[in-house]
Amino acid sequence: MAKKKDPSVTYLNKFGYNVIKLPRIGIEPMDVVGKDETTQWLGPLRSVWKSEVAEPVVSTPKPAAQIAGQKTDQMDLSFGLKILANALAAFGATVPSVDFAFKQARKVQFSYTNVTSVSVSALEAGNYLAKGELNTNNPVVEHYFTGHESQAFLIVDVLKSDSITVTATDEHGVEVGVDIPAIQGVVGASVGVKPSGTSAGTITFSGTQPVSFGFIVDEIEYDGARWSLRGATGISFGAAAAVGGSPTSTGIAPILLGSGCMVRV
Repeated sequence: MAKKKDPSVTYLNKFGYNVIKLPRIGIEPMDVVGKDETTQWLGPLRSVWKSEVAEPVVSTPKPAAQIAGQKTDQMDLSFGLKILANALAAFGATVPSVDFAFKQARKVQFSYTNVTSVSVSALEAGNYLAKGELNTNNPVVEHYFTGHESQAFLIVDVLKSDSITVTATDEHGVEVGVDIPAIQGVVGASVGVKPSGTSAGTITFSGTQPVSFGFIVDEIEYDGARWSLRGATGISFGAAAAVGGSPTSTGIAPILLGSGCMVRV
């Protein structure tokens, strides 16, 4: 029997984005993701690469119309509450777990609002990689950039949001009420909790500043003298296969880091 996919990892894939399981501030374009048995954020490329060309300037935040307001599929409560807890932790909640308030629910559905995208162009990233020096003495560089069993990916686009809306339903898809005052009492003053004007089962949580929750990568390779930078379609990453996603501005389908490995990003 095929393993059930975890929507907390894959729910943005249909838009061409990978999910940051623990949304947070600090993940930006020109950062590097490494993949072997696990997938993890490694940090900014500039910390190990000194180029004669200036690092690409990250774009100003632009509205991500394809994501903002789009609702996820309804998902099992256990999966949904994981996403919600991660988002609330990123917003600075005192207690991010609010499972107690969803006891009547069996399914939840999410939508992000105030979603923006920041990015760098692939051509400018290529110029930055064309000339410079890589710190090959760094053991992380040695493993992910030159190892045969590992891969490195450059983040070129990041999704950010300061609010997430949650709709709770029963097993029949009917909205159920959620204890909003109790939620506000535990998440703390740094997280806004606002009910929908039309339903007691729909709540919007907001933080004081946008956090990163999704990203697009291109694969990067360094052969000791030259870099290559590319997107891909249908490439297999060990137990996790790349799946079809929305093409980037270059027309290349983004690389999607699947859920068959341990995702730590």
